[in-house]
Amino acid sequence: MKHISFKLAFMAVVLAFAGTTFTACEDDIEITNGTTNPWENVDGQFGAVRSAAGAKMGATLTTKNGESATGHVYFELSKVAEQDTKVTFKIDADALTAYNAANGTNYTAYEGATLSNNGEVTIPAGKRISDYIDVNIPAGKSGNAVAITATADNGVTISSNNSTYIYQVKSVTYPQHNKAIKNLCYIEVNNENPLNAGEYTLSNGEPFFDIVSIFAANINLDSDGKPYIYCNEQVTYVLHNADKIIRPLQEKGIKVHLSILGNHDDAGMRSLSEEGAKAFAKELKYYVDIYGLDGIDFDDEYSSYAEGSFKGSAQSGTGVVASTAECTPQNYTNLLKACREELPKENGTAFGIYWYTYSDHPLGTEVESLIDYTVFGSYGSFMEYTGQDIDNTIEAPYAITLIADNNGSPVVVPVSESNLQKVKDNGYGYMAFYNLKSSKLYTSTFNQVASILWDDTVEWTGNTYARTETSPVQYSKPSYEEWLGTWTVKASGSSLYYYEAGPWWDWTNSKEFTVTITEGDEENTYKVYSWENYSSKVKAITDQYPFIAQYNEDGTIFIDGEEAVVGTPATGENAGNYILTVGTYGRGNNWSVTSTYASGKYILEKAPNGAVQMYYYSSSPLNGRYGFGLFKVNDDETTTAVMDITEAHSAGHVYTFSR
Repeated sequence: MKHISFKLAFMAVVLAFAGTTFTACEDDIEITNGTTNPWENVDGQFGAVRSAAGAKMGATLTTKNGESATGHVYFELSKVAEQDTKVTFKIDADALTAYNAANGTNYTAYEGATLSNNGEVTIPAGKRISDYIDVNIPAGKSGNAVAITATADNGVTISSNNSTYIYQVKSVTYPQHNKAIKNLCYIEVNNENPLNAGEYTLSNGEPFFDIVSIFAANINLDSDGKPYIYCNEQVTYVLHNADKIIRPLQEKGIKVHLSILGNHDDAGMRSLSEEGAKAFAKELKYYVDIYGLDGIDFDDEYSSYAEGSFKGSAQSGTGVVASTAECTPQNYTNLLKACREELPKENGTAFGIYWYTYSDHPLGTEVESLIDYTVFGSYGSFMEYTGQDIDNTIEAPYAITLIADNNGSPVVVPVSESNLQKVKDNGYGYMAFYNLKSSKLYTSTFNQVASILWDDTVEWTGNTYARTETSPVQYSKPSYEEWLGTWTVKASGSSLYYYEAGPWWDWTNSKEFTVTITEGDEENTYKVYSWENYSSKVKAITDQYPFIAQYNEDGTIFIDGEEAVVGTPATGENAGNYILTVGTYGRGNNWSVTSTYASGKYILEKAPNGAVQMYYYSSSPLNGRYGFGLFKVNDDETTTAVMDITEAHSAGHVYTFSR
């Protein structure tokens, strides 16, 4: 959520009393649940009209597909009330007119908006913040904004820039897609923009991703022991710009969810008391309503009970249970039940469960009726829901991390085609991805997935969005001619060599070498010379005889892992046939072809961030110490490494090209 300074708040107050009016769109003194009161050191008692969920002035409420919408406002005092204080809210068309005059806007009053409880609420003595009043927005009416004002008794002053809160209102219609296997992507918004997920489609134009989850907001406890949603600056940015980031995804038929994650205190999915669960459920509803979210993802990580530091209700407040023993999967289920009271499944709000241990997910006979999907988040592994059976149609037992590097070294995205086939063959309803990046090219990976799950291909617009940008930059795919010429090549891993004195295999610095790419004999083909030419034995072959690569329409180059080197000598010291394929060290002192991975392929591609890298793609993830090397094919079809065993073999799942 937005953090603000006391200095700005104090200035707003002083100017208000001096007769100076801030424009109504100024939100410097906006505060939200769980934040410090910026007025606590200011004399006098005055108040402000606020929106729930940390919404800034002018947040848009959406009536989706002909359904009504709801906003939520409350009244905040600068100091705790010394006596019961009555507050009366009203829908105020005159305030909207005044706002337009002050800010040069032209909002028109939305017809039919009403307030719950006739807009009346009382702040009890000893409290500072009122209960919430619902702002009910019927669908299909004219107008585009609602202004809410409030009055308070007992001498409370309302400064001019805090006297009105305005919601915009927008009617939207979203397309509905219903793939047999739905595809979910968690977006790390600290670094990436959710809009990137909307740029991938299947061949029929349907989105590749069905759900995009904003990762992540946190569940925290405030000073009173009440659970609330905390949003850092990046999550806040996405929510405050919902019209430019969330809405465009929904307009493509992509559901947008908000992930909720523990944050190193006693609040968590397994630790909330009945009182705390009800309070947090209401908070979730405010976020879903105001930002037009389609669902919530629960991720039970990083809470104190998982870290061995749980304090319990005696210290943390009544919002949590008394002891770690009560932080159970059944208590997680109780939280979901409380949330469903506020956000019924039949009203269209989806609940998802991310899990990866034996205790971090809800259990009980009611679980299946409370949730819409589960994601097993031990990326690369395959596992069904643990502890009880649930229907396969709501499970994602396999998820892929879209990592781009490991400690600065580029890595290939690990895709298990056998796990994908199990997802399809066994009727699982979901597939999940984590951490889509704007800097990486994913077309080969996504095609690998789509070909199995949907018998389809993936198209990418080429649009990329920086983290806080809402206008795209178009990716420029390399032309055939751009690949021609000399390149310096370096494997992502350190090179391997056989240390005879050991004897064992050991590491050395990664070897660099140069290759030359020239035009091939066939259309859109290349000849690639000099692979691993730092070895004199290999150089004698690859400097003279190239292997063949194929230019693709997407600007990448395909290299067959089993392609024979062209024009190998028929006579002389180097007579024979050769292949460039995947090798590794075996038992003893040999460097040999790995049959498991020989049928894979290398793709040379230029990423949106300009990095040029060659990735290995196969039916199984490539794990271990492997390299793309030269082997001689013997008469009996066996293979022998050309390079001396004591020479360093370039090893890595990725090769970086530069010049």
